[in-house]
Amino acid sequence: MNLLTLYKKESTVSGKLVITMALVSGTFQGLILGIIVNATAVGSNADWYIKYLLMFAISFAIAIIGKHYALTEATRIAETVITKVRIRISDKIRKSELLFLENIGKSEIYTLLTQNTNLISESVVMIINSCQSGIVLIFCLFYIAYLSKLVFFTTVLAISAAIFSFMIHRKAIDSELRETTIKETKFFGMLHNTLDGFKELKMNQKKSDDYFGFLTALAEETKQLKIKTGFRFVIEIMFSQVFFYSLLAIIVFLLPKFDYLTGTVLAKVTTAILFIIGPANMVVGAIPLISRANIAVENIYSLEKRLDEASKPHKLETEPPVKRFDLFNKIELKSVSFSYLDSNNLPLFTLGELNMCIKPGETIFVVGGNGSGKSSLMKLLAGLYYPSSGNLILDGTPVDKTIYPAYRELFSVIFGDFHLFDRLYGLENINEEQVAKLLKIMHLDKKTELVDKSFTNINLSTGQRKRLAMIVSLLENRPICLFDEWAADQDPIFREFFYTTLLQQMKKDGKTVIAVSHDDRYFHLADRVINMEYGKFI
Repeated sequence: MNLLTLYKKESTVSGKLVITMALVSGTFQGLILGIIVNATAVGSNADWYIKYLLMFAISFAIAIIGKHYALTEATRIAETVITKVRIRISDKIRKSELLFLENIGKSEIYTLLTQNTNLISESVVMIINSCQSGIVLIFCLFYIAYLSKLVFFTTVLAISAAIFSFMIHRKAIDSELRETTIKETKFFGMLHNTLDGFKELKMNQKKSDDYFGFLTALAEETKQLKIKTGFRFVIEIMFSQVFFYSLLAIIVFLLPKFDYLTGTVLAKVTTAILFIIGPANMVVGAIPLISRANIAVENIYSLEKRLDEASKPHKLETEPPVKRFDLFNKIELKSVSFSYLDSNNLPLFTLGELNMCIKPGETIFVVGGNGSGKSSLMKLLAGLYYPSSGNLILDGTPVDKTIYPAYRELFSVIFGDFHLFDRLYGLENINEEQVAKLLKIMHLDKKTELVDKSFTNINLSTGQRKRLAMIVSLLENRPICLFDEWAADQDPIFREFFYTTLLQQMKKDGKTVIAVSHDDRYFHLADRVINMEYGKFI
């Protein structure tokens, strides 16, 4: 995969005009060389001097206009392509499976989708500039061929040697760039953990120092890789410098000794060589960025491929038979098991076999120690995990991949690691009086308010954020509510309110509530209490 592949696959806009304008711009930049050389030769001849000045002005104007168009349109095409890819992959992320996202990690996805696309975006201007410089270089070579075939063949031979040298090292460079990307992704992952685990690191200096030691070591490994790769590019750039000045020395000092060049031709050839040093350096200087951009394209398509492969078993080929269920009569787990697997597909932890029946209006508490499988059960019930064996049955019908999207619409959930959005996405006809009443009940009316479907403040304590999430859950008005340790972060007043008032009102409203809880003093308020241990009901 490379930038050209990305353009061919993603762009719906033809780049022919961009290429044409780049060619025109490069050609007229090359013409400026001939104009300058000939203008120098005519000296003070007034008639020719004015003609060459006019030709220079026209060529310069065309070159600048062409370059401006090529750069702006190339940038537009590139940003359109990048936006298209970002949106498509973002769509695949939201439609992917929870287990896959948990395994791959948020930091890796975020790094690949941001850093790599930014790198591609930054490379566009450099690529167009280098292409135009390449045109100037070719034009100058033709001009040199016109002046002296010997100098032309000498120059082409030297350029060919430089290209061959780069191709020899390119495979090693690309390999090191890929390794650097992996290291940087791990570093950004650790940096993400530094922010998420700031409080824990702040409270334990030894832990903080040990963690920082690993982060520093990883940063050092990344640095050494980047330096190693950078040195390779430096060698290529320096080689191009040595090549041009050596070529210039041969032409100026060596060839005239053997009477291969006359004084007039020598001056013109020397001017041409000096003229192409800038464009040649531009082309060589663009190589590192283009190489990194090509690796970035590989990384992006690799991520997309992984998303596709992970979602493939559950992808619907046709429209689902049901959009959503508004009500249910019975949900059953029959001999259901679920396993977390390691990289070798060996089970790390197994949930089940589980047998369970849930009916409308029930209040069920799930209890058990840490690691007993309570949260995994909630994800399994919500349809975020798929059974490894057994059946999840809704109203007598086994829930398969065609039914899962509609099945999930039965649930409103607040997980332990919940995310609170600042806007009421997906809710229509919001009763603002109801929202204001709920905010007051939850003692949040002094902390935030709803304006144009958005909360004015979500930077709240964990308990307050959970109460705001509860308001959102109540507004969603789904028949089944799953709460994973909702009361754990509440003060005694709201903990009692949750069990004695909120859950009882939900029961009166016909809601089915399944809540993970450790508050045994309120267990009598549940219709059933399910105890879990080592992934099983006991």
